[in-house]
Amino acid sequence: MKKVIFLEGHKDQAKALSRFLKATKQYKFFYTDQTIIDNFDDYDLIIPSGADSTRSYVERYGSLTIGKITYTKNNLKAFDKILSIQLVRSVGVPAPITYLKKSEITTFPVFYKSLYEQGYSRRGIIRNELDLERVNDEGIFFQEFIWSKGTYSVGFLAENGKLLTVFPQKEIISYPYHGGSGVILTQVQDKRLIDYTERIIKVFNYSGWGLTEFKYCTKRDDYVFMELNAKFWASLRFAFENNPDFLKYLFDIDYRPKHVQTVIYIDRVILSDWQEIWQTMPYLTKSQWIKSQSILKSLWLRIIKKREGRKSVKIMPAIA
Repeated sequence: MKKVIFLEGHKDQAKALSRFLKATKQYKFFYTDQTIIDNFDDYDLIIPSGADSTRSYVERYGSLTIGKITYTKNNLKAFDKILSIQLVRSVGVPAPITYLKKSEITTFPVFYKSLYEQGYSRRGIIRNELDLERVNDEGIFFQEFIWSKGTYSVGFLAENGKLLTVFPQKEIISYPYHGGSGVILTQVQDKRLIDYTERIIKVFNYSGWGLTEFKYCTKRDDYVFMELNAKFWASLRFAFENNPDFLKYLFDIDYRPKHVQTVIYIDRVILSDWQEIWQTMPYLTKSQWIKSQSILKSLWLRIIKKREGRKSVKIMPAIA
């Protein structure tokens, strides 16, 4: 049997990918929480699950091939958030108003996040000038806050700046609520999302796998670029089950599509805030329920209050 190792093997995407591979009965699985190891020659297939392991592996070895898809070092430009915004704007894709310094901000609220992609990034909302004074701005930048619910994204495979296959979706609810993994996801069909993703992939000369993210801005009546996740994404099971081209390109697996319109991740529902849990009610009977992590573990994390809820997010308090 082929030996496969998942770097950052605790992540949701590692569990989803191993689920598909187990069905082939061709692999023996190994998992490590580390981002890089020294004995890769012991394995037939290496799969970096998260941002840190993807970056570490490709920086060391220059590229990574899984099946017919090669992830190249060129993709690491996406880890630089400011460079990403500049490249996206150069091909006519809308991007948020961006500030590098506190002194540039004149309107509120604004959103802040880390300058560089990493396993866990600082992010949150600043709602007024007093909030702004209190925030430690080292290693972060600021963007206008887009007033809309949900996040749109396009999972893709690409080669030399051209898309090979895509899966567009909307995260109706995310965990944590201010940006994270999808709790409720539904398929969407909008040519603008595909067009914008095509432009982004071309300007990056991207080869490999990844996910583009957008928010819908009512003021612009258009989608606005949020980020390019140059890695496997947490909700990829939803994409792979509906579009088996992903599995064919990556693992030469023939898979019959399930044609599921909407999914709910039950373990993420358990970890979400009550405001978000209430919003799941209309979807209870018309969605497929799946999980990425242990339900018992999720329940325990909620019981001991060790989760990333609204109250635990380290953002500045609102001032009356």
